[in-house]
Amino acid sequence: MGQILKVEDINVYYGSIHAIKGISFEVNEGEIVTLIGANGAGKSTTLNTVAGLLHSKTGSVHFCDEPIDKLACHQIVSRGIAMVPEGRRVFAHMTVQENLDMGAYSRKGDITKDLERVYEQFPRLKERRKQVAGTLSGGEQQMLAMGRALMSSPKLLMMDEPSMGLAPILVEQIFAIIKELHKAGTTILLVEQNAQAALSVADRGYVLETGKIVTSGTGAQLLASPAIKKAYLGG
Repeated sequence: MGQILKVEDINVYYGSIHAIKGISFEVNEGEIVTLIGANGAGKSTTLNTVAGLLHSKTGSVHFCDEPIDKLACHQIVSRGIAMVPEGRRVFAHMTVQENLDMGAYSRKGDITKDLERVYEQFPRLKERRKQVAGTLSGGEQQMLAMGRALMSSPKLLMMDEPSMGLAPILVEQIFAIIKELHKAGTTILLVEQNAQAALSVADRGYVLETGKIVTSGTGAQLLASPAIKKAYLGG
């Protein structure tokens, strides 16, 4: 199981605010790795830096052994990284089908098989393929955002707060889908405030506090840790 993503010593600023302070971590092929932490800990900033939306003043980001930290976002997508953004951000005035087609914009050739696969994974989307995305429920929009990212046929799927704003029953559904995607061979980097749900599906996790990684371990180790239970799991 080779290393697919290696982030080394990144420092990211918003003006004078030092948001990310020397973070280093890695993701191996076939893993679910989660970044957990309180609001403002730097989780989304880390994902956005990997995706090329933000840039680090130091260090490097390597994907499949090649540096990507100087590449534009669309070049990073074409290398094989897709992101499901926080807040879903579907194209509200376009249909479900058109949103999925947009997910494959960086690809060449026939996308029919990938579309069929997405519809198999998300039968609800198939039922609503001609519906305007803005009229979907929150859970359906989250499924659409996930399906759209999968249409680029990524080697690494990054997900930013997929459970945010969803009812508990839908959160269960979304995490069941994450497990299925993982089982099918998708490598996932997951940012999530719902630490219990994230660590339950993760192979490994990193805990962020005020822009630094303060601890890491397997999902099971972090779930069992008294300090993690007290800080993030209400234990």
